[in-house]
Amino acid sequence: MLSLLLAPIAFANTPAEPLPSAVAPAVRLSDAATDDADAAAPSGKKRHYLMEVGFRGRYLTVPREILNGGVEAHDNDEYPRRPELNAYSLGLEFVVKNKSANGIFYVEYLNSLMEPGYWDDRDRDAGENGDGSWIEPVNFGLVTIGADYAYEIHATNWFSVLFGAGLGAGIVLGDITERQAGEDPSDPEGNNNNADPSCGPMPMAAYERHDLGCKADSNLVADGTVPPVVPMVDINIGVRFNISDRASIRLEGGLHDLFYGGGAVSVVF
Repeated sequence: MLSLLLAPIAFANTPAEPLPSAVAPAVRLSDAATDDADAAAPSGKKRHYLMEVGFRGRYLTVPREILNGGVEAHDNDEYPRRPELNAYSLGLEFVVKNKSANGIFYVEYLNSLMEPGYWDDRDRDAGENGDGSWIEPVNFGLVTIGADYAYEIHATNWFSVLFGAGLGAGIVLGDITERQAGEDPSDPEGNNNNADPSCGPMPMAAYERHDLGCKADSNLVADGTVPPVVPMVDINIGVRFNISDRASIRLEGGLHDLFYGGGAVSVVF
């Protein structure tokens, strides 16, 4: 009988065994959360970092004011209006992070939204607006891979600010065709680079040659004018919201070769 009475007391005084790491809950990236994660991990297998896997999307553009410095807008004259330079990207991320440092690795597809149109460099002399080129993307886009570093400042255990930079590379897909202004082949001062100089009367503006259906003068990717791989320069600033200790939402903007704004949704583990 005495042994039966003492059994509950002995069980109560038995130290609890730690839960296996596989069932340990995900924690927020804060000082207290990281300490809890270390305490829950089995001895000799402590993990001092968290990981994320997520999906991201971005809208990219070059402001008109920047383009206006080198290319005519032609908003209110007889020439075709210059297209907007926009794109979007969709991709996947893998993030390794500790209390303040984030390594962000990404792969994405960047698709051009630029419409075919007339690009005319800003000439010093008035009246020389007919010598531009008609540019037309043909399934043009990039597959980009890269890595960024972001430093994180925690305002609360659910909200933080990040800023950083990184580098990547974009593999060019598709092509870009160009039609130049038509020049008389007999004119020694003409460009004489038209693929089909017999298409229409010469001289002729590039947009007129496009309207007539003249053959494109060059394919900028195929002939090497646009390289097959382009560098990607990243400068990022954003905010992160930690949700339910198991997910995060990051909103950010900055430079990804073009100016961009976007976000990412990730699972934390």
